[in-house]
Amino acid sequence: MASPTGRLGTDLEPGAVAAWRAHSQRLWGEPFATALDAFRYLGAVQSQEYQPSKLTPAMRTRPDAEGLPFAGVDGVDALIEKGAVIRTHVLRPTWHTVPVEDLRMMLAATSHRVLQVAGTQFRSLGLSEAELLIGDETLAAATSGGRHLLREEASEALAAAGIADPTGLRLIHLLFHAELVSAICSGTPKDGKQTYANFDERVPAGEVAQDEAVRALALRFFSSRGPATVKDFTRWATLKVADAKAAIDGLGLESLKVGERVLYYVQEQPAGRESGPVVDFVQGFDEMMCSYTDTKELVTHHSVPPTRFPGRARFTSVILLDGQVIGSWKATLKRESVLLETWRVRGFTAAEIAALRRGADKLRAWYGKPEMELVLEHDE
Repeated sequence: MASPTGRLGTDLEPGAVAAWRAHSQRLWGEPFATALDAFRYLGAVQSQEYQPSKLTPAMRTRPDAEGLPFAGVDGVDALIEKGAVIRTHVLRPTWHTVPVEDLRMMLAATSHRVLQVAGTQFRSLGLSEAELLIGDETLAAATSGGRHLLREEASEALAAAGIADPTGLRLIHLLFHAELVSAICSGTPKDGKQTYANFDERVPAGEVAQDEAVRALALRFFSSRGPATVKDFTRWATLKVADAKAAIDGLGLESLKVGERVLYYVQEQPAGRESGPVVDFVQGFDEMMCSYTDTKELVTHHSVPPTRFPGRARFTSVILLDGQVIGSWKATLKRESVLLETWRVRGFTAAEIAALRRGADKLRAWYGKPEMELVLEHDE
């Protein structure tokens, strides 16, 4: 493994790591040909907010229709409907959308740890190991033969099998457990609602050893999200530090030192940054934020003290200035227009306002609206 080199403030300018990550994540630079290419590159897209999550692969992709700034939402919907990508619980106790061919690998790497983390919640809901096993077997059988069940239909099947009160949080956790043990996964949506399908019927066969899976996941993470720390990776994938370090050592990743932290990467630092300020409107759980819980101080904009950032953002979705969080936004769709409300932790220069307007206009076009009302607010 290469020895760490470089220090923030000498070899790296403030904000350089964020700009590097924006290129690694392909938020900047050459866009992908299709949304599926973007999914395959990123590996997993956090998607508990189902509709907004489609923006993550879309904005890293070339336009697939006239007038769009990047891939349209219909293209992402089509991938989910045909099962090319699967929206399920993996990596952490939340939803992710994953290329179908990678799902077994990601579960082999992380599911046992996620189940350990969730154990307390299972017990608090009165779900015993025996009951969870019955739930897994029942759901696998109920979805066999190509049957894709709505949540209500899954609840009925569980009740018929003798599971007590398979509703509310108990139902959610029974489904969650069955996903993590490869009994079920997401199916084709019905009327916009989530369904559940038989895992083995929807996901290509193939076993992956845990150490091989962790190594494959590490390569995917540091290729698409570097530079990042070991803890960024372990928290993203709910892994033990020892397992993550073993994978990194096996891959021989390059590294550099930023302050007191060692960051690993695969993609080299880009030769030059984008000219002028760049503003991106991303969904609230975009991988530009969710991948870096250990180095979160590098995620927020370096021009503003961390204490200026509120504990809870004004809006759910996020405004990035030169790859770092500077504010948040909300879109309200109207008949012929979109209302975009924006809030920033500080005022913008004229060049930054111009970049913000360009970013907002891309969003308007993606929503398919001819008009836009843009509201600009910021802290003094």
